[in-house]
Amino acid sequence: MYHIVVCDDEKEILDHILKKVRSCFNELNISARYTGIDDPRELMECLQGETIDVLFLDIDMPYHNGMEIAEYIKEQNLSTILIFITSHDALVYQTFAYRPFGFIRKTHMDQEMDEVVKRVQKELLANKQEVVIRKGQELIRVLIKDIIYVEAEKNYLVLRRRDDTIRVRETMTNMENELQGKGFIRCHKGYLIHAEYIEKMSNNEILLRVGEECVALPVGRSYEKEVRKKILELLRKA
Repeated sequence: MYHIVVCDDEKEILDHILKKVRSCFNELNISARYTGIDDPRELMECLQGETIDVLFLDIDMPYHNGMEIAEYIKEQNLSTILIFITSHDALVYQTFAYRPFGFIRKTHMDQEMDEVVKRVQKELLANKQEVVIRKGQELIRVLIKDIIYVEAEKNYLVLRRRDDTIRVRETMTNMENELQGKGFIRCHKGYLIHAEYIEKMSNNEILLRVGEECVALPVGRSYEKEVRKKILELLRKA
């Protein structure tokens, strides 16, 4: 059974979000227990003492704001699926460093909650998702969540994972099609990136978090607008 937590310091809004979250998960027949927390200090204690599978987190709160809590989740390398909830739409780009799974605007709660929860259902099963890659005569099963980015190298592709790389003879177009709908974004003719690892983005460069370090990859001029659009779609499915 999954543990799903909603944290918002405004009790009335918290109750509304919790009711909506419970309804969405029930419709998908996801078995879970639910916790509503209106004090972020209590949430910090909860994170330290038990597993939270999915966290719907308000950004603007006293004592510990949402980004501070997200920083703790990141530092502790917790597997919590994090969804930011806020009234300030412009904050979406400031959340990249915390690699949130989603971003829901309170003004569009009903529409965006449904889409995010459907994505959460898929993510809860994502640890079993694999891509089968042919390397010579050998077939290799690779967990999709472990692929940080794919780089074109002449007639080959290099799949970068946290601790190693896999070099295969394949085209970027075929790999992009294989990973379509699985959280990957084409940012350059030579690079395909996993949005989960995005640290931050500028006009012509995107930083990916790889362990304790960041890797800077180029954003092609012709790809920039589409990259920003896809990042927003992956964060909140607006």
